[in-house]
Amino acid sequence: MKLGIGLGRDADPAKAATQAARQALRSVPKPKLALAFGGALLDQRRVYQGLRELLPADRLLGASSYAEITPAGVTKGSVAVLLMDPEGELNLRFAQTDDPPDQKATGLALARELGRPSGRAFGLLFAGAANGRENQMLAGLAEGLGPLPLFGGMGCGDYDAGMQDPAFTRAFHYSGRAPQAGGARAALVELGKDTGAAFGFDYGWKTVAPPVLITRAEGGKVFEIEGKPVLDYYRQFLGRDAAGDFFRLMIQRFGFALLLEGAYAGRSLVKLPVACDLEGGSVTYYPFEDLQGRRVQLIQSSRQSLLEGARRAARECRRSLGEKRADLALMVSCCTRSAILHSRMETELDAVREEFGPSVPIFGAYSGGEFLPFLSRYEDVTDCANLMSGSFYHATTVGFAAFSFAKPPRAVAAPRRPAAKAADPEALRALLDASERTLDTSEAFLANLSRKSYEDGELLRKQNEVIHRYTPHEVWREVGEHVGRGVYELEDAVFNGAFLFMDVKGFTTFSEGHTPPQVVAALNNIFDPSTRLIYECGGDVDKFIGDCIFAVFPRPRDAAQAGLKILELLAKAATEGSPFTVRIGINSGRAVRANVGSSSRREYTFIGDAVNLAQRLESNAAPGHLLMAEGVYEQARDLFGAAERRQLSVKGRAAPVTAYEVGCSQAS
Repeated sequence: MKLGIGLGRDADPAKAATQAARQALRSVPKPKLALAFGGALLDQRRVYQGLRELLPADRLLGASSYAEITPAGVTKGSVAVLLMDPEGELNLRFAQTDDPPDQKATGLALARELGRPSGRAFGLLFAGAANGRENQMLAGLAEGLGPLPLFGGMGCGDYDAGMQDPAFTRAFHYSGRAPQAGGARAALVELGKDTGAAFGFDYGWKTVAPPVLITRAEGGKVFEIEGKPVLDYYRQFLGRDAAGDFFRLMIQRFGFALLLEGAYAGRSLVKLPVACDLEGGSVTYYPFEDLQGRRVQLIQSSRQSLLEGARRAARECRRSLGEKRADLALMVSCCTRSAILHSRMETELDAVREEFGPSVPIFGAYSGGEFLPFLSRYEDVTDCANLMSGSFYHATTVGFAAFSFAKPPRAVAAPRRPAAKAADPEALRALLDASERTLDTSEAFLANLSRKSYEDGELLRKQNEVIHRYTPHEVWREVGEHVGRGVYELEDAVFNGAFLFMDVKGFTTFSEGHTPPQVVAALNNIFDPSTRLIYECGGDVDKFIGDCIFAVFPRPRDAAQAGLKILELLAKAATEGSPFTVRIGINSGRAVRANVGSSSRREYTFIGDAVNLAQRLESNAAPGHLLMAEGVYEQARDLFGAAERRQLSVKGRAAPVTAYEVGCSQAS
């Protein structure tokens, strides 16, 4: 095996390309495979023109890149070339498609042209601007070739221009004829029996929030998280007033980990936000798939965590080679990662070199999306029994393919890192190092602050849920409205409506012969459905008083309807053996809603004669009956087929009270 690596940095893109090609050709004068990357801001036609002058176009593939990776380090705006001559050790086939109707068709067309491999093989794959559906292309390739490890990526545009700029998606791959924005080009490399291959990938993002459910999505476009607008979900972390370019930039630091299940529970795939519609209220995620009803977990990037991820990916790749040495490592990393790493891209490469060893040539690029196996061992990647066999389109990941050849590669000439200039002041370097440490510390602080803020918010949300269950719904709503206006006290107010008291009969006797848990369960079996009926009829439970419910309604008719439904509920339960029945009293009229209690413990409840009379009516009702004041009956009489008119003497009233009593059998 012969390997040659070259790097061109001339200001003229064509000259930079020929410079890189000449360096590599010194080691591999007759290449069977040429892999090239050209800086995204360079004129790609000029880059390709320079490559074509010296390299065979039918053996060439690659793409535009955010940054280029060679033994000289990480460079931007350069041209990098890797040449290989297997010398009989590897067999290669090439294929390309220009612009099929969809991504699945692209994959199938490539597979037909490549032909199914006869033995162990891997593929190199590059395409133009991403549309998020590249997993469909990989599915087409797998359908035609079987579950092979595919390594490569998407071309990259001007990532620094931002998601909304057309230059962001102006990306190309080298098709063998010219730089192409559509379609794809692939090489199938059949491995010798003694050639080892292994893979590794990681994203290195940290989880910052509990798992959540995507409750409204159209494909990869998400509108709601847990019933909350997705933009509001992000504003929990970015600030309530976050908008515009700041919002679009910052959400790229907060992706989603799509949680896997079954045998791969505990692992995840990253979904990167790539488009934000502030007016339409949506965020679009790549790689594209239907996210409706999927569970995801918010993840946050920092430079330190990305470096840790790169180290883990390289370590796993190297470990999966077993006892074999690594002779070549191909590396692809996402342009999003490079933008976050900023001046630390070189540090990422240093971390990778520590894992593979200083003598292993590392070649690759920062791309617009990565094609990588999910698994690391070649045998696992190609095993159809593994659900995650084959390769996938990833985002924000760093990935590796490492190879061990039958014989150590010869003539691996490569550009070297430029020596530090003698004129560089040492003090300036020390200052830069101090600045980097400060930035890392600040990022860690902000990440922790973000996590702390969310954790506190989660705790508050759970506390609110508990308090909500113990608070009348109307009080809860009014408290929320008042606090939103900066008012922290509920005002005394007049209420005109209906009041319902429901008392469970037979409960005292039951309590004497049963354990406390049995007593509580029996009571809740009555209270739970009764409470639901009260809410369904427009009422609100003000309080539970032992084995009694006190509820309020805006209209007397609603209260009567709720009372009748509760009677029907208990009558049905009696036929099934329940020993309980209820008495219900309903009155309507005027009451005062007031703050009752002290400054340290209050209730916001109803007081007045209308409330008292409702309670008196309940105590005078026959078991299994509803006793209502005349005013309530007049507004709800169509609900009842018949009612018994009664004259009652009640405490607090000098004159008798006219009331009407009904049972559930008297419903109309």
